[in-house]
Amino acid sequence: MVHNSVSNYFSQQNLKLVGLTMIWLGYFLPWVPHHAAALSMGAYDLAAWVMLLPQVQDGSIAISRLHFLALISLAIVLTFEVSLQGGVWRWLLLVVGLGIIMMIPSYPDILYFRTDLMVQSQIALVGATLLITVALWYWRNRRWMKIAQGIVAALVGYGALRALLLIRPAVGILYGIIPEIGLGWYITLLGCLLVFVSIISDNRVRKSA
Repeated sequence: MVHNSVSNYFSQQNLKLVGLTMIWLGYFLPWVPHHAAALSMGAYDLAAWVMLLPQVQDGSIAISRLHFLALISLAIVLTFEVSLQGGVWRWLLLVVGLGIIMMIPSYPDILYFRTDLMVQSQIALVGATLLITVALWYWRNRRWMKIAQGIVAALVGYGALRALLLIRPAVGILYGIIPEIGLGWYITLLGCLLVFVSIISDNRVRKSA
């Protein structure tokens, strides 16, 4: 019985790795496809572009770039957790570092960090991501930390995926037609689901063991 529990535990770890890989992959694949490559956007592109929509600027669509950046924050934290296994997994720290750099406000936006609330919020998200990685370093084996990861994965994934659905009509006004939902959106959705299921199942396995 213990052997089965150990096998199940490792299978859940593999499931989590697959889900995490899909989140990274889906994040950069097109969420808004278009026959013109310049108008095809992934989640990272949407994070920079969404604030240009008039409906977002006037508050009629209540989303911001943080809805999309929170998804990469989740991926950074989960990738950092995998890197703690040591060995060859330590190379994933490079991915963590690159992800954090991507979250930092770009130039010239960062120059307005004293007055721009959105830039301040983005910097705060970077700080929160770093704090969570430190917390994960100390408490990664705690059951409550695993449960928190599952809940956050579900909430962050839902927020980012729902954000695209909300802005599709506004994008359709600019494109002349409401765009299809891109492959990246679906891959990210499946990745978040796999991470959520793996974490919840992992807690059940640990409890039964």
